[in-house]
Amino acid sequence: MRRAMGIWQAIMMILLISGMMIIVLKYASISSKHVANTFIGEQNELFLNSAIEQTLLAIAYHDRNSGCLGHFSPPDVTIRGITYHADVTITRYYLQEGSEDLARCPTRGYAIKPSSSLSHGMALLEVRSSASKGATRLKSIMRRTLQQP
Repeated sequence: MRRAMGIWQAIMMILLISGMMIIVLKYASISSKHVANTFIGEQNELFLNSAIEQTLLAIAYHDRNSGCLGHFSPPDVTIRGITYHADVTITRYYLQEGSEDLARCPTRGYAIKPSSSLSHGMALLEVRSSASKGATRLKSIMRRTLQQP
């Protein structure tokens, strides 16, 4: 009878240890997915900030004789199989009263009183940035920001 009790105790110990190992592996899986999602989200945030800076440069170098820049899309970046894409819509330009650019932007330009000689005006940007792997969209961020080009 003693040998049979030893086998049952060994089986119970194996089941107990395997149950604990399943729980440990489950938490390790959840943790690794969280780290991967956080990494993609942070990379997407960095790409969004870069898209804002590239848009400000595009506004600065845009030929204003043809009107105001209304949309900008920086080149996509692919890192480790994940493609980062951004679309920037310039919804409004806040330009100083009496400026030449105000006359060139009849649809998006709004007049403001001159407050400083440092800037000609400001631009309201609506930025959408997304990270995708193939056809699957992983993360998406939308931000509105008022920038001084």
